Amino acid sequence: MDVEPPVVPPEVAARAAAAVGWARALREAAAILRHQAATFKFHPLTGERPAPGPAFLEALRRLEHVVGEIQRAPAVLLATDADLAAAGDGARRDLEATREAIARGAQLTAAAVQALQAVLQSPNGATLDAPYGGGAPRRHHPGALCTIVAQRAEEVAAALETGAVLAANLALRPR
Repeated sequence: MDVEPPVVPPEVAARAAAAVGWARALREAAAILRHQAATFKFHPLTGERPAPGPAFLEALRRLEHVVGEIQRAPAVLLATDADLAAAGDGARRDLEATREAIARGAQLTAAAVQALQAVLQSPNGATLDAPYGGGAPRRHHPGALCTIVAQRAEEVAAALETGAVLAANLALRPR
């Protein structure tokens, strides 16, 4: 007696594939940003500033595009309301927490991207300063901002992957 393995419904598989695709794109862009973070030299007193290359600018544009897609995606990105209604309390809580992590992470990543772009585009090398003295920087070093953006993108990617797995597992449960 052969037992057929459970099959994930096509609509759930499509949502999971989209989430995993976004996660992959976020991780790829984050890797480029982390690499570039180590190469940026910025010294406002001498006028030395980072000169982002085409790979960096493309990665930043791609990351911004993917984050925008995630923010525009409907709330049913990972599971429909019917899926949530059929889920037990634990699964429902996990999926809702994952949805919230994705939404909040995308919002934070978009804000960090805007901050990085503002520093890179500001004329005359962006006036910098920090809380520890008059001559200290006002904003994060562009390399540090690259690292922050990369970290936030990777957190969203992890949440997307987790949500895809949770939604697929939920779809395999007997109703």
